[in-house]
Amino acid sequence: MGGAANFIPVVGDAVQRGVDSAAYAWQLDEQAHIDEKEANDVSQTFETRQNYLKALGEEWSSANPDHTLSDAENERLRTGSIASSAFNGNSTANRISGDLP
Repeated sequence: MGGAANFIPVVGDAVQRGVDSAAYAWQLDEQAHIDEKEANDVSQTFETRQNYLKALGEEWSSANPDHTLSDAENERLRTGSIASSAFNGNSTANRISGDLP
């Protein structure tokens, strides 16, 4: 409607301010919905990746039961090591392909 209400005789300016105010409130509300959805998506992605790392760690431990990282109290170290290896692998692949961040 951008400015069209200004042409209403006598009350055009006031109507336009009302339209602008309503549009701004709608924009803020829509941005809040988008931000909330994005935060939920990020949280869900993080949780899914953590579950993958944990499953990989458990699989690795069952294949390497005598390794120090296979001990139950070393789950955090094992998961961190797997995550670091995955990150390094992604960085290497990006570098080789020429797809630098």
